[in-house]
Amino acid sequence: MKKSIGIALAVTVLASLWLAVTGGQTINNPHGDIQWDCQYCHSAEAWSKLKEPSEFNHDQTGFTLTGAHSNAACKNCHEDLTFSRVGAACADCHTDIHRNQFGIACSECHTPIDWSNRQDILRQHSQRGFTLVGLHAVVDCDACHLRQGREEFAGTPVDCEGCHFENYTSSDNPNHSAAGFSGDCQICHLPIAASWSAAVFEHTPTFALNGAHKRADCAACHTDTFHGTQTSCYDCHETDFQSSVDPAHAALGFPTDCRTCHTEIQWTGAEFDHLSASGFAIEGAHNIIGCVDCHVENRLDLPTDCMGCHIDDFNGTVNPNHVQSGFPDDCTLCHNNVAWSPSSFDHNQTAFPLTGNHAALLCESCHQNGRFDGTPSECIACHQNDYNSAADPDHAANNFNTDCTLCHSTSGWSPSLFNHSSTQFPLTGAHVSLSCISCHADGYDNTPTACFACHADDYNSVQDPNHVSNNFNTDCTVCHNTN
Repeated sequence: MKKSIGIALAVTVLASLWLAVTGGQTINNPHGDIQWDCQYCHSAEAWSKLKEPSEFNHDQTGFTLTGAHSNAACKNCHEDLTFSRVGAACADCHTDIHRNQFGIACSECHTPIDWSNRQDILRQHSQRGFTLVGLHAVVDCDACHLRQGREEFAGTPVDCEGCHFENYTSSDNPNHSAAGFSGDCQICHLPIAASWSAAVFEHTPTFALNGAHKRADCAACHTDTFHGTQTSCYDCHETDFQSSVDPAHAALGFPTDCRTCHTEIQWTGAEFDHLSASGFAIEGAHNIIGCVDCHVENRLDLPTDCMGCHIDDFNGTVNPNHVQSGFPDDCTLCHNNVAWSPSSFDHNQTAFPLTGNHAALLCESCHQNGRFDGTPSECIACHQNDYNSAADPDHAANNFNTDCTLCHSTSGWSPSLFNHSSTQFPLTGAHVSLSCISCHADGYDNTPTACFACHADDYNSVQDPNHVSNNFNTDCTVCHNTN
């Protein structure tokens, strides 16, 4: 209530002052046709005495005061009392120091807070085709915009050479001009780097750097130039190739592509693919000998068969004597590539497989006097003495067959396994359990098969009934069986 009375009183006082000044005549508002009360800006003391701070809300005009605008004096924008004459566009108040290079909308680059707001400048710079990053983002504008008049920015080149041509021509380590380097600095240099020296060239598109190549200095390969440097191994490593003596690369006519044997990590530990290059796989003991052990006098035209390298070993062997025995010259039939001994001849691949006790014998037990070729495979050829000395039964006296396999196996001489069923007198019943000598008391050859030949005493001694007086048939099988 008190506030309303105060406002009414103030209006009355202002009205009285107005009448005193105008002599009671009606005068138009000097500020033009505005809708706001005088009391928002003026006090009751005098028209020229403005309120501090002003109670006028500038937002109601449609032009909100922010940043530097909120601190500016009214007369800085309102140069005369007719407030409606003031413009709302930037160019209405602010002279275009850029001379219409960027249009009249200052707000595209500037804010009411500060003309030189760097964040907005960076944003606008990106929109205009040249993003400021790294060192470009922290240098003064004049560092790049130096060839134009003051506050003029249009026409500044955006390519590297436009600003850095002198850096390009003065560089001597390496000499960019002589090397024919590209004028596009960003191929090797990054704007975010602290200096030019932190160059990083992407070598992969031309020659990928791996292993020791990655650790080498540029000048180690680029001795005279960078442009047109050859990429083959031999172009850089000719001296290494020519000076190699173990093996002698040049004398042996090795390929000049080092990658055939070497890696990019180091020269040692070379791995030549002998199988694909020559058709001869390096395995076993072959893998641990030096190249020159086979490639004597740097010969490359070596045979790949065993005898091509091992004829002296073949001829010099005496146990057994390979030459006299007529051994085949393919060493792999008995030996492997790890070592000469033990040999591993597969006797089962011959016409006489080794079984039983034969498998445990030494070679010379059968191949006497170093004779291997033409060794007979018949039993009697090796076992004549066993045959002649056998007394129970006497093989020689009984004219036994000399094929030992008819009665014996390779596991041992006894027990013998003569198959009586293969004769004209198969053994059945009580005959099976008899010893051989029971029937073959007089030998084995032409032993009779008639019952009476063996059982005459049985026939003659029978009393009940008496076979003799009754003149029974001497064929026992008429009445008896073998059981």
